[in-house]
Amino acid sequence: MQVIEGFDTEFIPSIAEPAFERTYFGEHADDLLVIDAKSGARAYPERILNIHHMVNDIISRTPVLVSYCPLCGSAVAYDRRIDGQTLTFEFGGKIVENNLVMRDQETGSEWKQSSGECIRGELAGTNLELHPARMTTWEAFHAAHPSGVVLQRPNTEPTLFQQFAGTTTGLLEHPAGREVMDAAFSLIRAANLARNPETGTETVNIRPFLRLLQGMVELRSWISEENETGIGYKSDAMAVFQREDTFGYLALHGGPRDWEKRGPSDISSKTNVLGVTVEDEAVGFARPRIETADGIVMTRVGGTDIVVFATDEELNAFENPGFEFKPTNDPALFEADDAQWNGATGESDDGRTLSRVSTSWTYAYAWQTDHGATSFYPTES
Repeated sequence: MQVIEGFDTEFIPSIAEPAFERTYFGEHADDLLVIDAKSGARAYPERILNIHHMVNDIISRTPVLVSYCPLCGSAVAYDRRIDGQTLTFEFGGKIVENNLVMRDQETGSEWKQSSGECIRGELAGTNLELHPARMTTWEAFHAAHPSGVVLQRPNTEPTLFQQFAGTTTGLLEHPAGREVMDAAFSLIRAANLARNPETGTETVNIRPFLRLLQGMVELRSWISEENETGIGYKSDAMAVFQREDTFGYLALHGGPRDWEKRGPSDISSKTNVLGVTVEDEAVGFARPRIETADGIVMTRVGGTDIVVFATDEELNAFENPGFEFKPTNDPALFEADDAQWNGATGESDDGRTLSRVSTSWTYAYAWQTDHGATSFYPTES
């Protein structure tokens, strides 16, 4: 298991006391992770999750962890309880296979964010249970839930992570800056290989790079003659990880090499994948394949019949009561059992509602890392 360590917990400060309002500071097309509850719908903007990565919340008396890793585009909600104990999560100071490592404050155990698996510590071998959530845009959320609330920005100064993300993006967009970034990561790879000339080591300490970070911030300002004090909740804090040519820490570990060897040819490495895990079976639904099937896929996962809908803005999975769904002229609606069904909410025009399946979101290459190359729908026999 490939590990990058050497970060401080403060590098990515989690949110322990989330505040919510009905107003949102971002754009109409911004993505949000949404949890529908009896107490009302709550939305967690990707712009905020990208910076703080973890929100410890309580929804309808259920302790919930909303988590996000920008390296692999993984957005997941979990129940924070293990055997009746409520856990509080923070950044664990490590990255495993280009995925954030979370640490619970109660036992000090370490957890892989994308899978919810405890990989080290007192609770090793246990898994967090998925909590139902979905991804949508602010425009769609506000239209469907006008009284719904949205997570607000903590009143804090720009974090070191924000400075890193903004600086990295700026350097990548400048010819000289790109050379600086390549040189910095080449130095880290060379130091790793020096410890093991054949293959390097599985664990890399990135602390020397962090010591160079402040100098790189100053370098970006010098190259672009910009004032860096304005770095905030901007899109540039996400852009570097969304680039198709970057895998986590610019291919420091795995990523493109593994994808080129085993990845499906019809899916790009950073295609968004809706992950469905039922019992011991995990299937990843990539949007291009759902669209090829007229926006509807009916299949079985872990012995459960499910239907996956692709609308203009969302992918959603529900338990299928045995209906044969068909597309309509409206891309948001699907027809079955003499009714029309909303692909985002699972509600029909005659008052019925499909049961939502707990899902996760991640990039295709990260889903493959966690579940293997044959876990994409349609799966291989």
